[in-house]
Amino acid sequence: MESIDSVSKNTNAGGDFYLLLGDFLDAFYKAPSGVQAQMIRKSPEDMNRQERVPFLASAAHKLANDYGLEPPRWAFEKRCYLSGRTPHFACNARGKLRLLFMYKSPAEFKHRNLFVDENVLCRM
Repeated sequence: MESIDSVSKNTNAGGDFYLLLGDFLDAFYKAPSGVQAQMIRKSPEDMNRQERVPFLASAAHKLANDYGLEPPRWAFEKRCYLSGRTPHFACNARGKLRLLFMYKSPAEFKHRNLFVDENVLCRM
């Protein structure tokens, strides 16, 4: 079964983070609610890039909120927040794009000092 944890494990094993995240999201959106809760329940492994665990925590938190699930407890652990005061902007955004991301980023991401597009978890 695809899960947040499998995204981290497979990325650590050399897989592409964004492809694995996309596969997880595809599976999550197709799964019944009981299975969805299981897919975000287990904590991801630590990863080599500082923003990835906070990103997965933000994603799990947002998916839980959007689908009426209880957010997983692990998503509120200290390691699930970016350390320091420097925010992380998707796409190495600069200038007005940063302002747009600051405005549009979902609250679950802003809460962890991550600024992304509002459709970051959309699959079409």
